[in-house]
Amino acid sequence: MRGGGLLIAFEGIDGTGKSTQVERLRRWLVSRHPERVVRSLREPGGTPFGEQVRALLLHGGPIQPLTETLLYQASRAELYALEVLPSLARGEWLLCDRTHYSTAAYQGAGLQLGEDWVLDLGRRAVAGREADRIVLLDMEAAAASARCASGAGAARGDRVERRGLAYFERVRQAYLRHAAADPARWLVVDAGGSEEAVTQRVLAGLEGCFDG
Repeated sequence: MRGGGLLIAFEGIDGTGKSTQVERLRRWLVSRHPERVVRSLREPGGTPFGEQVRALLLHGGPIQPLTETLLYQASRAELYALEVLPSLARGEWLLCDRTHYSTAAYQGAGLQLGEDWVLDLGRRAVAGREADRIVLLDMEAAAASARCASGAGAARGDRVERRGLAYFERVRQAYLRHAAADPARWLVVDAGGSEEAVTQRVLAGLEGCFDG
């Protein structure tokens, strides 16, 4: 059994099922490790300030790409200061729906602002505390878009979801580059198929993370 806190993050383009898999893994961990505090968090969000920023970013009016980037980082800094770092210090296990790599991929690559400086700012926002493992749920942009279109709220989607396939393919390729550069920490999982099938792939890839 691990003695300290553990941070597992989920990444991927919209439609790959991150929120679903975070919740399925949380339930699996709670059932098998009842002695542990297991929490799930999301970005942007997770604090009162972060939830206000989330509503603005996803459902507000047009904003400049740089403004958008800085708002994501501000929400993240608040989340890590108030929730993530204290929870890890208490030895809790955290599952986070997105990390600073999202901003590097979505704004740095997708909006073509440049990944390096966005990633550097993200590392500052998390106070240098990288996730222990990052699960990248991977799916081609067209398939992920089709899944989004068939889901709840599909008629409108949020502001990011409406950006089109070329945008999401840039984001996806950025994720794959990050995963290839750090294969010991990133786990790339095929996000196709049933929820249960994806969960089994995730569990197989994370084998050993919760032991010893």
